[in-house]
Formats: sequence, structure tokens, C-alpha cells
Amino acid sequence: MKRLHLLILLLAFALDTAAQNGKKVSFTVRAGLSIGAATPVGIPASIRKIESYNPGFQPGIEAGLDYRFSPNFGLATAIRFEQKGMTTDARVKAYYTTFNEAGSDGHQSVTGYFTGRVKTEIKNSYLTLPLHLTYHPKSDFTFKAGGFVSLLLDNRFAGDARDGYIRNQTPTGEREDIDAASYDFSENVRRINAGVEIGADYRINSGLFVSANLNYALTPLMEPGFRSIDFGMHNIYLNLGIGYRFH
Repeated sequence: MKRLHLLILLLAFALDTAAQNGKKVSFTVRAGLSIGAATPVGIPASIRKIESYNPGFQPGIEAGLDYRFSPNFGLATAIRFEQKGMTTDARVKAYYTTFNEAGSDGHQSVTGYFTGRVKTEIKNSYLTLPLHLTYHPKSDFTFKAGGFVSLLLDNRFAGDARDGYIRNQTPTGEREDIDAASYDFSENVRRINAGVEIGADYRINSGLFVSANLNYALTPLMEPGFRSIDFGMHNIYLNLGIGYRFH
């Protein structure tokens, strides 16, 4: 919460300073929804089929500052609260993981190569600071590209496995049948997420606009040293929103 107050104060200070210096400044507010996934880049061989995917309800809201330093170019930043998540159900084979909440006996933790069905639920909340270079052609569009840094506020990465078996420690290890087991890796989600973002706004009238932003996290979702899933995952999300610009 202290970080949020500090970012708000910095944004307000930047707005006041830019206005005093005679820059062409505008203040924006925007709300939207994100659709995407925490996903590996390329589908691993251990994931044989995605049975279902549900993006869920992932809202976001932001307050931003734009200023033009030339007729066609400008800079934009914001403070954004956003949620990123999904629920998936997949068939896997030799999928390396840890059931850290229950094994087949209801309490034993087990690590190995699982074959069967895996359901995963991810729902993470972030406080995000984007920084964009903006391009303003002679039309109702504004194009933007840049990067972002996100601070994790709330985290959930959990799921369950069923209808299969796990081989202990190695692909040829001792087999243990799994009727139902669960895992929770929430505490292993990385606290800082950073990456690149591109997007566009379309002006409906002098104040109202719609927007689309695509962001790709260059940092992996899970913290360094995490080994309970043997492939890296990255947040890749499209945010669609509507906003208002105060000139």
C-alpha cells in the first residue's frame, strides 16, 4: 500500500510539473478486461491436449499521464491495478511436477512424472507501471509501444491431478496410481514481473476512447530456482478497455 501511495504522488507531481512547463498534457482513466494465459513459449511435449481453457474475469483499472513533446510523438505512463489469470484442464504424459498437498494416501508429498489429467487455476493481482512512446498520426488512432514493471499484490497458482499415475523422481521410477492429488505453488510466483507492451487507442470523441494493449512478460512467472514444473511460463495477455481523456 505504501508503494501505491508513492506511485500516485509521483504521477501527480509529474502532471503538475509538465503542466507548469507548458507541455501539452492530458490525464486519462481507463478500465478493461484481460484475456490471456501464463504459458510456456511453445507447447511442451508433456502436454498432450488442452481439454478446456477459461480466461475468467480479469479486470483492470488505471490512471495515466500523457504528454506530447512534438506534434506526432509523446510519452505516456500510468498506475494500473490488474488481474491476470486463467483455468485450464489438460491431458499430460510424463509431466514433471510435485503434489505438495496430497499424494494418493491423502497426505504424502510426492515428486515425479505424472500421466493423466491436470487442472490448473492461476489468479494473480499486480500493481503495474507502464512507460510508452506514443505516436499520433493525423487520425483518431494513437499507437504506443514500450515496457512495464509489475509488483505482485496477491497470488494464486494451484490445481489438482486425477485419473492417472506418477513415477517417482524419474520417468522410469516406481509407479503410484493417482485418483486425486493437489498442489499449490502460490508462494513460488515471482514478486516482480516485467516485459514489453504494444497497443493502440481509438478516439470516439474528444474525451472517450477505446483501447487494446498486448503485453508479454520477459521475466518468468515463477521465481528463480523453482523446479516443480520443468518448463518456464510467461504472462501473455491482451487487455481491452474503455477510457476517458481529460485535456
